[in-house]
Amino acid sequence: MVEYALSDVSCLPDPLTDDAALTGIPPWRQAYILRYRRAEDRRRSLGVWRLMENMLTAHGFRARDVAVDKNGKPYCDGIFFSLSHSGDLALCAVSGAPVGCDIEQVKDVPFELAPRIFCPSERAYLQAAQDPGEAQRRFFTLWTLKESYMKMTGEGLSLSPERLEIRMPALTLLRDGAAQPCGLFHTAHGEYEISLCSAGAEEHFTLIP
Repeated sequence: MVEYALSDVSCLPDPLTDDAALTGIPPWRQAYILRYRRAEDRRRSLGVWRLMENMLTAHGFRARDVAVDKNGKPYCDGIFFSLSHSGDLALCAVSGAPVGCDIEQVKDVPFELAPRIFCPSERAYLQAAQDPGEAQRRFFTLWTLKESYMKMTGEGLSLSPERLEIRMPALTLLRDGAAQPCGLFHTAHGEYEISLCSAGAEEHFTLIP
């Protein structure tokens, strides 16, 4: 089972001016949080870490045992998790199998990138939208699904997104034309699009309050 949770980070203090906000966070993560120039980005990075702490604790793991691999991806022995944030929301997913998650606020849609990141069937899916608002939603539906897969595999953007094809509405994923045995999940949350991907094709996805 994949569990995921959301957290509003807008009310968090700026960790650059409030040292207490970083209490208990490993030095490497503190440096990661403080590298951001904008206060809102520092809050997002802080908030997603605190959300992860809570979820790992609920499963009997300690956030201080989290490390980063050679690609800069955080990991914790014994459990898989993925982090994402956008706008005022942080997202964390945890599972017993490799998992990836992505959240995007629907605004400033870069439609000019569509030919570089979407295959013909995906662009047709965008063009079939009934109105501009639906087209914006569809753009981020496709993108978050791809991003969740790239994070699940650990490849990130080293895997070119045009190599992936999302079949809608079947919600299946092809890589270089071959169907992948992964589980995909997508939902809308207000002005946000959320997607998760698990290595387990039959996984259930559960929102934790």
